[in-house]
Amino acid sequence: MTKLELMRRYLRPFRPRLLALFTLLAVSIGLQLYGPQVIRDFLDAAQSGVTTRLLVLLGLLFLGITVVQKGVELYTTYLSEDLGWAATNNLRADLAAHTMKLDMGFHKLQTPGELIERIDGDVSNLAEFFSQLLVRVLGNVVLVVGILALLFREEWRIGLVGLAYALLTLGLLQLISKPTVNVWRAVSKGYAKLHGYVEERIGGTEDIRANGGEPYVFHNLYPLLADVAKSRVRAELIGGYSFSSSYMLYVLAIVVTLALAGTFFLHGQITVGTLFLLVAYVRLMESPIKYIRRQINDLQKAIASIGRINEFLQLKPDVQESVSAKLSERATAVSFQNVSFAYKDRLSVNGNPLSVNTDPTTDYRLPITDNVLHDVTFELEAGKILGLLGRTGSGKTTLTRLLFRLYDVDAGGITLDGIDLRQVSLADVRQHIGLVTQEVQLFAATVRDNLTLFRRYDRTKPPIPDAEIEAALHTLGLGDWLASLPNGLDTELKTGGQGLSAGQAQLLAFTRVFLRNPQLVILDEASSRLDPATEQLLERAIDTLLDGRTAIIIAHRLRTVQRADEILILENGRIQEIGPRLELLNNPNSRFAQLLQTGMEEMLA
Repeated sequence: MTKLELMRRYLRPFRPRLLALFTLLAVSIGLQLYGPQVIRDFLDAAQSGVTTRLLVLLGLLFLGITVVQKGVELYTTYLSEDLGWAATNNLRADLAAHTMKLDMGFHKLQTPGELIERIDGDVSNLAEFFSQLLVRVLGNVVLVVGILALLFREEWRIGLVGLAYALLTLGLLQLISKPTVNVWRAVSKGYAKLHGYVEERIGGTEDIRANGGEPYVFHNLYPLLADVAKSRVRAELIGGYSFSSSYMLYVLAIVVTLALAGTFFLHGQITVGTLFLLVAYVRLMESPIKYIRRQINDLQKAIASIGRINEFLQLKPDVQESVSAKLSERATAVSFQNVSFAYKDRLSVNGNPLSVNTDPTTDYRLPITDNVLHDVTFELEAGKILGLLGRTGSGKTTLTRLLFRLYDVDAGGITLDGIDLRQVSLADVRQHIGLVTQEVQLFAATVRDNLTLFRRYDRTKPPIPDAEIEAALHTLGLGDWLASLPNGLDTELKTGGQGLSAGQAQLLAFTRVFLRNPQLVILDEASSRLDPATEQLLERAIDTLLDGRTAIIIAHRLRTVQRADEILILENGRIQEIGPRLELLNNPNSRFAQLLQTGMEEMLA
C-alpha cells in the first residue's frame, strides 16, 4: 500500500471535511496573495498625493484581510489536525485488529513495547503526515506557485529569480530525501527495540531487584540508548544542513531581487509600490518554503512509518479460516487423529516465512523445533471428562492450544462432533470452547466488564443481563463477595486482580467461562498454584462448570483428577497411556496406578 493509497483509504470517510478544508486553504492563499497588492496601491496612492480618506480605507482593507486570513489559517490548522487524528485512529484500530489475528508465534516473538511502537508510534507520525501534508506542504506549494505566477506577471526577470530560488531549494530537499528516510527508519526501529526492552524489564522489576540483576539490565540498556542517540544525531545533522543551505539560498534571492528591483525603480521602469510588491512576494516565498523544509523531516518520518506499517500488514497468520460447517450447541465429542505438531514461531510475508523479531525487510528463517506432539490419537465422548497428565514439557498445553486453533496441526486432524476444526470459523471454535488457566487475567475495569470481557461494547452480540451475571456469581460461590462490593457489578477492579485472593480471582475466571456457556471446557492446571484449603473451595465451582459439558482437565493433584472419566498420560509428546480412570486405577501395572501410589504431584513435577 503506497502513501497515496493509504491516504485515500483512511481519508475517504471524511470527504465533506476535506472539501471544507480545501475551500479554507484556497481562501487563505488568496488573501495572502492579495495583501501585498493592497500595500502597493497604498504606497503608489500616497506618492501621488491622494486624499487621506482613501489611504485610511486602504489601510483598513489591509487590516481586515490580515485578520481574516489569520483566522482562516487558524481554523484550517484545527480542521487538519482533527482530520489527521480521526483518520489515523481508524488505522490504529485496523492495526490492533490485525495484531489480534496473528498467530501465537508472532506474540511470542514481539514484546508489548514493540507492538505499542508499531500501533501507536508509527501511526502518530502519520497523523502529522495527513494534517501537515494538507496545510503546510500542499497549501504552501500552491502558495509558492501563486507567488511565482504574480511575479512573472509583474516582472519576468524577478519571476526567474523566484523560480530559481524555489527550484534550487526543492532540489536540495529532494537530494537529501532518501538519506532522511533511511535515518528516520533507523530511529523508529531503535525506539521500538528500546521500548520493548524497557517494558519487559519493568515487568520483571521484582525478580531483577531480588536477584541483583540491575547491572546486567543497565549493561544492555546503554547500547540501545546509544543506537537511538546515534540515529537522532544523524537526523539532526541532516536537518541542520538542510536549514542552513536553504536559508542561504533565501538570502541570495532577496539580495538579487533588491538589486534588480532597485535598478528598475531608478530607471523609472517601476513605481515604489511595485518595488515593494516584488520584494514582498520574494520574501513571502520564504515562509511556505520554510514550512516545506521544516515538514520534510516529518514527511520522511511518515514515509518510513508507512513502510513499516505495510511490512506489518503483510504479515499473515498460518491459521486461516475456511468456513464450511458450524458446531452444534451441545456437549461435544473430541477426536484427535494422528496429530503431530512442532512450533515454528514465525509468520509469512507474501508466502515467505519471516521471523518478526528481526529486520522485516530480510527473510530470516527460524529453525523448526522438534515435534512437540507425535502421532497423538484419542477419542473423548460428549459429556465425558478427560484427565490429562504429564510432566512439564510433555505437550499438555500444546494440545489445548491446538484445540483453540491458536496453531494448526502439522499432520493429522482434530474434530469436534466429527467436524474438522479447519472447517469452522475461529469465532465459532472459541465460543464453543472455554478455558481456565492458572494465570487469571483481570483488567482495570468494572466487575461486569471483567466477567463479560466487555461484551456490551460488541454490537454483533446482545449484552449479558446483570441478573444473569449475578446469578452466575451466586452459583459459583461468589454471592457474599458480590454483596460486599460498594458498587456491585459497577465496582472497579484493579489491574491484575490486586486486592483479590487467589481463590476469588480463580472463581471470577470460572464465572467468566460459565457466562459464555461453552460446550467444551478446558481447565489448564487451574488450581495448581492454590493451597489445598483454597482448592477445596473451588471444587463446587468446578462441578457446576463441568455439569453437562465435555471437559479436559490438566492436573497435578489427585483431588482434581478424581472426577475424570478417562485418563490420558503424555510423555515427550507421545501417549504413554490412555483408558477409563477406574480401569487404570484397578490395574496395578498401569502408569496411572503407579502415579497414585508414588505421589502424583512429585512424579509429574
